[in-house]
This record gives sequence, structure tokens and C-alpha cells, in this order.
Amino acid sequence: ASQTYSNFVEETIACAPLQGVHFEADSDTVYKSLTSFTTGYPSEDWIKGTSRKKNGRISMDALRSHFAGEGNTTRRIAQADRMKETLHYKNERSMTFETFLSKCQKMFNIYFKEGEPMEEDAKIRFLFKKIENQGLQAAVEALKVRITTGGPGSVSYTSAANHLSTAVSELPEYVAKHNRNISSLEKGNNGQSSGIYDPNGKIITGTIANWNSLSREEKAKVFNERKRLGIKYNRGVNKDKGERKGKSSKEIDKVKKQNSKLKRTIKALKKKVQFSEDVSDDDSEDDAGDQFGGKESKKKKSKK
Repeated sequence: ASQTYSNFVEETIACAPLQGVHFEADSDTVYKSLTSFTTGYPSEDWIKGTSRKKNGRISMDALRSHFAGEGNTTRRIAQADRMKETLHYKNERSMTFETFLSKCQKMFNIYFKEGEPMEEDAKIRFLFKKIENQGLQAAVEALKVRITTGGPGSVSYTSAANHLSTAVSELPEYVAKHNRNISSLEKGNNGQSSGIYDPNGKIITGTIANWNSLSREEKAKVFNERKRLGIKYNRGVNKDKGERKGKSSKEIDKVKKQNSKLKRTIKALKKKVQFSEDVSDDDSEDDAGDQFGGKESKKKKSKK
């Protein structure tokens, strides 16, 4: 009797031969892949018993039997049940609505994989029940009216979640939080672009207005940039003094070299001036000897 399969892939797998050169090559590849993936993890213990045969098909069946077994199924369903009981949306501060929806979807996926899927109407009822924000009650009531007038299936879970997401974006607390984030980006660092970067995209090494709100990674980048440039920044001084004390060591070395060069030039000029004065003094002494009948005067007379 021919067997019926749910799809073509399942039929192809069932018809594949479990012997021959190609099967052995594929089986060896699967076994090696499973061994490398499970090494160092608890799942490694579940395929150790099949290591002698080195058959990927047998090893995969062992893993499926364990993780799809009753014990693991019960554990996953218990996890979904805990989420079903503890999940609530109160406000954006305690949990964002986007995070709330993501956790709901995770719970729905667990129930679906374990063969206990939640119906569309059950998902919508769960969503309405778990919203405890008073600002969203009007939106919830509006959706309930649409479901009542339109009948079952008139509103899907996805459309209800999207409608509520729009309502959340109009809440005063959401708008205030969003505006604060934009303001910190626009005003931060005395008109600089945002965070630790100036309008030119360079890391700011001076005063940063929103320093306390920066992450550890951003602060580390600022410290590393100051260290790279040799900047010694004192947080307690005012901006002007901070800029003066924030000169890089390269600039200081450059000024020192220029100063040394100027000193050598001045010293050379002094020596030149001193030499000129000595020569002029010798000439004046010779002229004085001529006037008073000195040696120079006698030399001139003898020449005559």
C-alpha cells in the first residue's frame, strides 16, 4: 500500500536509499557535523553512545528523541505557562511595548512547536487582558467594538498589535521620552552633533555635557583618544583653562624646539656683535698712537 506524505520534501526523504556509497558519505558528513556542533555542550552526552557506529542518521535520531522527548516538552510548556502568567504591559519605563510583543510572540511559538498552538481569538484576548496601561484602554475598547460588530476573524492579532503600537506612540510618556532622547542628541556637547563625536565626525576630547549618560564603550573611546593625543584633561577646571591644559605634548615639543633654535640664533648674534666691538677698539688704539707720536707714527715717518 502506498503511503501518503504531507509534502514533497517528506516523500523525498522517505524514498532516499539508506545504503550505498552516497548514503555512507552523507552519513559520515552528518556525524562529523553533529560532533563538532555538540562538543563541549550537554547535548554531546546524548550522541556518545552512537560514536562507535559513526552514523549521522543514528546520532540525529538520538538527539531528536532527547530534545523532542516528554521531559523537554514539559519543560518548554512550563516556560510558556510562566510567561503567560507574568507578562504584563504597564508603561514604557518598566517594559517597552515592543519588548512586550516580542515576548508574547516567543510564548506563542513555544506553544505552536509543542503542538498546543493558541488560536487567533485567544491571542487577541490575551493581548487585551495583559495591557494594564490606562492610556491604552480607549484603543482596546475600540478594537473590541470592531470585533463585536465585524464578527470573529474580522480583526487579526497582528492588526490589533499594530493598532495598539500606534496608540502607544501617542501616549504622553512615550512622546516625552522620545523628545528627551532627541533633545540630548541635538543639544549635547554645546551644539556638537551627538554623543562623543563633533559635527566633523571626530571624537571630542574636551568637555562633554552629557558625560554621565554615555556608555562605558563611549567613555573608553574618549579616554583612548585623549591618551593617543597626549591630552591631560582636568574635569574640574573651566573650559578655557581646560583647553590650555589640554595642549598635546607634540605641540609643546614643537614650541621647545623653536625656543632652542631662537636661543642659538641670539647667541650667534651676540658673538658677532662682540667681535665687531673688539675690532673697532683695536683701530681706535692705533689712531691714538699716531696722534701722540707712538710706534705707528714712527713707522709712517720712516716710510717717508
